[in-house]
Amino acid sequence: MPTPIADWQRDLIRKALDARGLTAMDDRQQAVEGAAGRALANLRDLTHDEAIVVLNRLGGSGPAGNRSASLWESRDEDTWIDRL
Repeated sequence: MPTPIADWQRDLIRKALDARGLTAMDDRQQAVEGAAGRALANLRDLTHDEAIVVLNRLGGSGPAGNRSASLWESRDEDTWIDRL
């Protein structure tokens, strides 16, 4: 029997969906199902191994409009290293 998804994995998937700007439940479900490659009633239907695949796929691409800039390049304020 496959290992069920862990709580920390569900939390990370939710954070990855938030980072992609997906707030509507239908959009979130479509993204997870697309990454998992199958239909799901909820995140608890994922196995541990499937959750890893979903996290890798969701984490691999961020919000659509900001793919070319790194987090460092898109920062709003100077950091302590900028002030050196």
